[in-house]
Amino acid sequence: MLNGFSRNPVAAIAEREAGWLLLASLLASMPKEELEDQVFDVLLLWASPFTGNPESYLSHIQDWASELRVLSVAIEALTAFIRSFVSPIIATANGGILLNPVLAYLGGALSLISSLSTKQLPNLKSALNLFTTRTLMAYQSLSNPVVYQSEHEQMLQLCSSPFSDPSGWEESSCLKFLLDKRDASLGPWIPGRDSFEDELRAFDGGVDGFLPCVWDDEISNFPQPESVSKMLVNQMLLCYGSIFACQDNTAKIRLLNNIDQCLKAGKKYSWYMFLVSNACVALLSGLKELLTLRGAQSLPTDIFSMIQSIFKGILGESEISTAQRRAACEGLGLLARTGNDIFTARMARSLLGELVTPVDLSYAASVALSLGCIHRTME
Repeated sequence: MLNGFSRNPVAAIAEREAGWLLLASLLASMPKEELEDQVFDVLLLWASPFTGNPESYLSHIQDWASELRVLSVAIEALTAFIRSFVSPIIATANGGILLNPVLAYLGGALSLISSLSTKQLPNLKSALNLFTTRTLMAYQSLSNPVVYQSEHEQMLQLCSSPFSDPSGWEESSCLKFLLDKRDASLGPWIPGRDSFEDELRAFDGGVDGFLPCVWDDEISNFPQPESVSKMLVNQMLLCYGSIFACQDNTAKIRLLNNIDQCLKAGKKYSWYMFLVSNACVALLSGLKELLTLRGAQSLPTDIFSMIQSIFKGILGESEISTAQRRAACEGLGLLARTGNDIFTARMARSLLGELVTPVDLSYAASVALSLGCIHRTME
């Protein structure tokens, strides 16, 4: 189905899409031992669309939107391959044997995205967003962003869009799973009687969203719970945070400046609250990745101070939502965990000092919650 498809272009698209879906289900469902002898033959299936010159590949395509849908399913199958065969051995001596061709395919996907983005073809945005989302999800499935360090610059150009052009992006929904569930009673997602009820209340729906797949680790109770544009901004921000954690100090400062300047410039616009949520997602994701990589010990104080300033600036906004307030407070708590003892003590002393000065009640509550988050992370 992937190599011997019909000469009819319409039928060929359907056959290839079905072939990639079947491969994804096999990779996710079959015992790994049954496929180990054929793993390199399976890897070769992605060589045709994702290696070589993207312009040469695209020049033979007549229906680009349909081709992108097929490529999106191909990347979905590659993600299943990564989770089954690459991620479990990524830190071992044999990890590179499978990792290197996978990185080559993902790099080819990035090149296709870059090439198509510059063409600005009509009726292609939705299909390109889907392909981009799937590609970023594949990178995220590698778990350690250091392994694709050579692609960081290209990925940052792509994933910085919610801050370089904030008016064109939706509000991320990632805070729901990034925030500490121990504080769920503070809202806005207060747990109900069961997970089905919680999912129903949180359901937004999206006409072009992902359909449930039986081989996914977590299957949604409802089809297409979010639009592709929402999932795309989610993946961009999560990747932005993950890659931020791997950069040198100069690059970290540049990325933080991007967020800080965007927040300062966007205050007068209607999309500002969306931007606040997106900034919180990127920063929380980055801080959590720093803790995972244990790369915070060598950071200079000015980076911690910049992050602290961004979170405190968010807490100073009177119109922020409960989720945004919790995100900024938990961000300060994570900052205390990543920073050294001297920085943490100074930050806690500064927050305590703000409680004794005249402030509005909502800000005082935010400071109190921040101190609680700091205390919890230091236990």
